[in-house]
Amino acid sequence: MMRNISELNIVRIGSDITYSSLKKIGSGILESFRDFIKEVKFAHHESPMVESIDAQLLTMILDEEYSGHTLGITDADLKTDDEDEFYSSILGGKNPTNDVAVVSTRKLTPEHFNSDGAYDLFIDRTLKVSLHEIGHNLGLTDHAAYQPASKGRLCPMSRGEYNKFGYRGYVKAIVDGRGRNFCDECLHFLKSVYGPGSSSSKLIKDTVVPSAH
Repeated sequence: MMRNISELNIVRIGSDITYSSLKKIGSGILESFRDFIKEVKFAHHESPMVESIDAQLLTMILDEEYSGHTLGITDADLKTDDEDEFYSSILGGKNPTNDVAVVSTRKLTPEHFNSDGAYDLFIDRTLKVSLHEIGHNLGLTDHAAYQPASKGRLCPMSRGEYNKFGYRGYVKAIVDGRGRNFCDECLHFLKSVYGPGSSSSKLIKDTVVPSAH
């Protein structure tokens, strides 16, 4: 059951993102979910340096330690038990048994990371994947088609097929193509469920399966 959605814990696992950039991501989340998330709290989770971690295990660890509505951002690769190589390593996911979503920055780094603007692009990508996963935490589902929102950008819940693009192509075509504003369909759902006077404004049964992007 989704508890208090208005407060979000943002937990950094690793050191790829500076604390000032983490706050920038938090500000972007507040702006995109401005009518629904009112406060973000930041934390750093101490953990051994690892190349990869099981995505579901990480959500369980974060749920036990932080509880409530939580987003974990890690520089480790997020692994699943899917035999398909495109889905055995994911950009982000949401555990349907708790209120925790996780994002991996491992595949979001631009090819020329030391070039001008590369770090800003890295943070922008991390924010956009974070918006997608928090959207799942609030009950939003993927747009299998490329759903436009404002200013000609894709809705944060838009997705494409990994098998068509490969990871690097997927990040460029889909993640970079997303905007920070949700489409009318997503906003209607959020307002219906969490808006003032809605019967489910405080609690909602979560039925979203883990996401791969």
